[in-house]
Amino acid sequence: MKDCRFPGMYTTRLLIVLLAGILSAGAAQAGKVDTLSLYSAAMKKDMKFIVVEPAAKAPQGGFPVVYLLHGMGGTYNLWITKVPALQEAADRFNCLIVCPDGGRTTLYFNNPLDSSYRFESHFIKELIPYIDSHYPSSKDRKFRAIAGLSMGGFGSLFMASHYPELFAAAGSMSGALMVDPIAKSILAKNADKSIDSSCCQINWNKLKEYNTADSSAKYTIALALECGTEDYLLAANRSAHKRLTDLKIAHDYTERPGRHNWFYWENAIDYQLLFFRKRWNQYLATQ
Repeated sequence: MKDCRFPGMYTTRLLIVLLAGILSAGAAQAGKVDTLSLYSAAMKKDMKFIVVEPAAKAPQGGFPVVYLLHGMGGTYNLWITKVPALQEAADRFNCLIVCPDGGRTTLYFNNPLDSSYRFESHFIKELIPYIDSHYPSSKDRKFRAIAGLSMGGFGSLFMASHYPELFAAAGSMSGALMVDPIAKSILAKNADKSIDSSCCQINWNKLKEYNTADSSAKYTIALALECGTEDYLLAANRSAHKRLTDLKIAHDYTERPGRHNWFYWENAIDYQLLFFRKRWNQYLATQ
């Protein structure tokens, strides 16, 4: 009997099988997402965090790490909830992505007026050591970066400027970068006048020390700032850009259409990760 099946049927079936295999392989390569809790002696409570680990085998020396900070009112799982593509991004940029819980309004520093708000100590002395001891992360500061949106943008530059020995790159998306007057006004109301407001500010002079274009300092910090042109924090970001420029602090600064929302940040995170990846590749090329 004559075979009456369409001539292209076998080809179509083969393509479907191949496509299914490709999709399955892609799914198998998606980064792993861990939700963890770590008791913090600094914060006196359990602190949750997310770790997105690439599916690939860790390179010699470990994966580069990006600590990704949320904005005001947010929580540890906000980034992965709003941008599930972070799972794929960890594979694409071959790095660990760690999302801590910075509290709703901590601004990521140790609040000298509230002993229960000591996120800075938790982050530096507890979370980073935990990641380095429990995950295949690089211990070399050259491969440790920090980034964040809004309040997290401030936290990113704050951490990098106070701990240049720990971070080689920092990024801010729609950052609340000019909160110095707020910190000063809050501390000015405190009866203990001995408290120095510099504890709660970006250390611009430290960034200048480590980040002038012709710096011969032991450490350099690659900086990438960006903001949407319709963002209510645009003026603050332009002020920060001008301050960095006036101080001759090397940095990348970008404005693109967008508002203070997740539609903008979902797009922005790719630029931040690409900025970090290019820096890591430069370090690898010199080894």
